Amino acid sequence: MGLGPGRQACWYVRYRILRCRNTPVAVCVYCGRPFCRDHGRFLPNEATVCTHPACVRRLTEIEEFKVYKAAAQDRNLTGACGHASCSAPVWGQCSRCRNLFCEDHLSEVYEVYYQLGRRHRRYFSVCPYCRRFYKT
Repeated sequence: MGLGPGRQACWYVRYRILRCRNTPVAVCVYCGRPFCRDHGRFLPNEATVCTHPACVRRLTEIEEFKVYKAAAQDRNLTGACGHASCSAPVWGQCSRCRNLFCEDHLSEVYEVYYQLGRRHRRYFSVCPYCRRFYKT
């Protein structure tokens, strides 16, 4: 992605008037903006993320989710609920993170979809961490 042939520039703008004039070396995997070495991160899995606040926020959310999921999996190996302060036996699985939880820590949410012009609901069971990603 660029601004046209020969007109590529780093996306970074400071104070709305000062633009970075460095040549971009990569494109952000989240927003598609080109960025230079000073205004981006190069991750070990060859992904590249710019320093735009929305992209940094998304990257930190993903890293937090990985830590949460690993901790819940460790608790599931002992047969306990994936929630941090609960030792109850497992009852069901979260549809988003695929970890096991007790009945108290699973809630039901739904997603609306349309099929052949009719509105339908698809129900999911999710843990408290994953529930924040659903509107219902």
